[in-house]
Amino acid sequence: MRIRIPTDLHGLWSAIPTPWSASAPGQLDLGVLERNLERLVSVPVDGIYTTDSDGEFYAIEIDTFRELAQSFAKGMSQTSLPAAMGVTWSHTEGIVERMRIALDCGITAFHVAFPFWMPLAPSDMPRFWEDLARAVPNARWIHYNTPRGHRVLSGKDYSRLHQDYPEQFVGTKLGTGNVLELVECLSQAPEVSHFTVEYTTVPGMMWGAKGVCSYWVNTLPKWTRKMMDHCLSGEWEEAMGMQKRLLVWEARHTAFLRQAGFLHGILGKTRGALSGFLEDSGQTRPPYYPIPEELKDRYRNAFHEYWKGEY
Repeated sequence: MRIRIPTDLHGLWSAIPTPWSASAPGQLDLGVLERNLERLVSVPVDGIYTTDSDGEFYAIEIDTFRELAQSFAKGMSQTSLPAAMGVTWSHTEGIVERMRIALDCGITAFHVAFPFWMPLAPSDMPRFWEDLARAVPNARWIHYNTPRGHRVLSGKDYSRLHQDYPEQFVGTKLGTGNVLELVECLSQAPEVSHFTVEYTTVPGMMWGAKGVCSYWVNTLPKWTRKMMDHCLSGEWEEAMGMQKRLLVWEARHTAFLRQAGFLHGILGKTRGALSGFLEDSGQTRPPYYPIPEELKDRYRNAFHEYWKGEY
């Protein structure tokens, strides 16, 4: 299988959900994965990744990861798009094992956050990267800079990491909603391919980010593609108007789900079901259960009213 190697990270990347079977709990539905890849290619997106937070990496054991990597790689090999997989785990050996599995399938780029249960000691942080470089030298890292990994890196950290590992360290996913933190990373390490998340797409792109790791393209693909194209063309007024609309939606209509404790892949599944663009059973893996139907109905009704004419 040949998958495009992501040497030029840019543009709109979809965080494709992990599809669980409706009839066999805990089992993957690989037919859904194949069809959803085809739908995202048609948008078009500029890349696709799985097994980060919206891909429920935290609930995927190694045998399931292997099955998913094989199917994801096979599907991506039928496209001209680059691919990446999240490999975050609670210890280095688990991260390395996931990298090796995906590399064997032809995937070379990996979203990796620091282990998420216990914070690394500052002296252990450089050792973490040294261990990855030694164990899997062909892997390419996209650091997932999230508070869930306890240690958040700065632009100066990224500049140093790029100097120390110019082959392995290829990009970031900046999970912050703090614009000052975002600008610090972008300005102090401009040589790195930085990606934002949905809340900071436009300010990030204005300051030099290369693209966005997107959940919203799974719901409103044409709208999200349009916002990214405005950014790539430097049409900032149009792009910022769309950014504002998305932020108001999140603040007014998604916040109640977060306040009820629904996060990451659980919330991502509910977002994705709003328009029906992607196929999904709505299943998640315990102890993380789907959002109750009455809350989904409230969310869906708000979506149809707020986004009327956009899907």
